[in-house]
Amino acid sequence: MEDGALSLSDLDACFEGAVPAVIATASADGSPNVTYLSRVRRVDDTHLALSNQFFSKTSRNLAENPRASVLLIDPTTYDQFRVTLAYTRDERRGPVFEQLRGDVDAVAAISGMQDVFRLRAADVYRVVGIEKVLAAVHLEGADAAPAGGPEPDAVATAQLAELGVRLGRCSDLDTLVGTTVDGLADLLRYDHALLLLLDEQGRRLYTIASHGYETEGVGSEVAVGEGIIGMAAARCAPVRLGSLGQMGKYSRTVRRSFERTGGIGPDREIPLPGLPDADSRVAVPMLVGGRLVGVLVVESRQAVAFTEADEAVLTVVASLVGNAIEAERAREHTTDATVPGHDASHAPARASAAKVHVRFFPVDGSTFVDGDYLIKGVAGRILWSLLGEHEREGRVHFTNREVRLDPTLEMPELRDNFESRLILLKRRLEERVAPIRIEKTGRGRFRLVVETPLRLEAVGGG
Repeated sequence: MEDGALSLSDLDACFEGAVPAVIATASADGSPNVTYLSRVRRVDDTHLALSNQFFSKTSRNLAENPRASVLLIDPTTYDQFRVTLAYTRDERRGPVFEQLRGDVDAVAAISGMQDVFRLRAADVYRVVGIEKVLAAVHLEGADAAPAGGPEPDAVATAQLAELGVRLGRCSDLDTLVGTTVDGLADLLRYDHALLLLLDEQGRRLYTIASHGYETEGVGSEVAVGEGIIGMAAARCAPVRLGSLGQMGKYSRTVRRSFERTGGIGPDREIPLPGLPDADSRVAVPMLVGGRLVGVLVVESRQAVAFTEADEAVLTVVASLVGNAIEAERAREHTTDATVPGHDASHAPARASAAKVHVRFFPVDGSTFVDGDYLIKGVAGRILWSLLGEHEREGRVHFTNREVRLDPTLEMPELRDNFESRLILLKRRLEERVAPIRIEKTGRGRFRLVVETPLRLEAVGGG
């Protein structure tokens, strides 16, 4: 390219996928074809890779006339660029293909089209020329730079160090998960964050802590492989999307075309957890020794709020938190308190005109308090076990060790994640303002607080 000409590095923001690109090709007789692209990626200083999914007409045109023109839009300034390309090859494996496949799968996850919205190939083109075709009008005082992530590198490093210090001071898992999401907001300015842990079977993720939402959402679940969060877990790789609104419109347009042809049914829309109007999201897996522990998620209402720098920072945080969680779990197993005698001390329930009705379904651990859903699974079984002991013997003091040995909990022999489930239950009870609380009284010890008489009912046995 000539000196002073635009380079691909000048267009980096265009490759975030916030605004779908448009590709134009022509057949040998000059008949044009114009269509949208899911993603465009920069391969190097002179080549681009374009996602090839439904390009039957585009592919035929390129076979006859290997030239194309792509329109790119900068999502932060809305400047438009026309890039003239010469087709060189397609790739169906390798790092370029895998990067594009991850991008396309993320878009597909928005509308539940993973089974049909798949990358066929990464088409690689040589850049012949770049031309700015439209410069957007900038409002005075407008800030086009992405926001919502960390400050420049030196500041981010200092804040990461402080977060590491705070995590190192945590004495239990409950404090650790709360410190994580609070620290993301206080230190790194990620105001909306979710921390999800992998369940005992390795099939689902459950929310154990959050920050910035009207409700904490503890206990909400995402299947591994489902949506953006589940995809990050399944691939053990970060997923970053910068314009969920625009991508959602694009994926829904493609979805409708498939529905008209009978390609998919109309009832597979996957709702995204978190902010209903989130426009940017990063999901980063927490890995320890190559094993998935959970997923860290941050969101923003702002388009293209997160960059590669955010992804790098969050990857470091995910590693710190994942290792801290595993260390705390190991410490809990080795220092679990011994089983105390059945002390007679118990807090009498307050007099009440009517008992609070607790219904438990043994088939899946679902638990309801006065008709309102509370929790399910292992956490529900833990609560039912505790309430049963309390009703039979008036007990309020327990240890993790004795409770986890209860066979009705159906805990796996390895990696039972008992403390994680107990914290989940504790936080869920607090969120629902239930007349039942769990209070930590020491390492491996806790107290059950029942503030009103209960009526326990197991539905279907148990």
